Amino acid sequence: MMKKLTLIIAAMTMANAAYASDAYIRNGNIYNKENSWVAELGAGGMTDLYKGQKHNVAPLANFGYQGEDLNVTLQSINYRFFGKTGDVVNLSGYLGTSGLMYDKDTSDFLKGMDKRHLSLDLGINADFHLSQGTISTYYQHDVVDTYDGYLTGVKYFLPLTIGKADFVPFAGVSYQSKEYVDYYFGVQDKEATQKRKAYTGKGDVSYDVGYKVILPISDNWQLTQTTTYTCLGDEIADSPIVDSANQWLVGATVSYSF
Repeated sequence: MMKKLTLIIAAMTMANAAYASDAYIRNGNIYNKENSWVAELGAGGMTDLYKGQKHNVAPLANFGYQGEDLNVTLQSINYRFFGKTGDVVNLSGYLGTSGLMYDKDTSDFLKGMDKRHLSLDLGINADFHLSQGTISTYYQHDVVDTYDGYLTGVKYFLPLTIGKADFVPFAGVSYQSKEYVDYYFGVQDKEATQKRKAYTGKGDVSYDVGYKVILPISDNWQLTQTTTYTCLGDEIADSPIVDSANQWLVGATVSYSF
């Protein structure tokens, strides 16, 4: 499936796209409304990460400010402290999260396991702006001893224009530390059952590929559609609580900028 999505993105890029785009990459994120407040609402669907997962559709909501150096959303804060727009290298610091958590209501299969909490991570990002596209790297570490480990990775973005829309395909690779894998995907001895064996996680590598489309419908309103495919590494996929190594996320939102 990953190969198919890669071929689809490549075909669209070659057939219809031009290298002019209002979208830009900063701190590893895709933006297109600099110096604006943005309110966003929509929904997303995903495949089961954990076995027996109850909810596969969730609301997507966001509100924040997109500035020249400072960007603030409900999920993270980042600040560019080195470089400026047009420079090859930009460095940013950010405060965010690992993005994972679960409790007894997430899945019947997880009942009897301790709750896994959402983390607070401090990170640093380096964006390398090329003649075509941006290479974005990051390193972040848990600072509140939730999983007490780190995440790091690199991703390539290629902002393009298709008609009136910004089309941004991307592909990346990420490394999850042993502590992260063991906390979110491990099974302690006390949590083991007949169907759920004890499991100790190790450091792992995952891959992802996808795209984001931003379609303006007026000066202030725009529609966004995002699709991402992630191939989890064996250390995560082999966990007895993980449903599949193949993870899809498809979402759509409408946003208003002012």
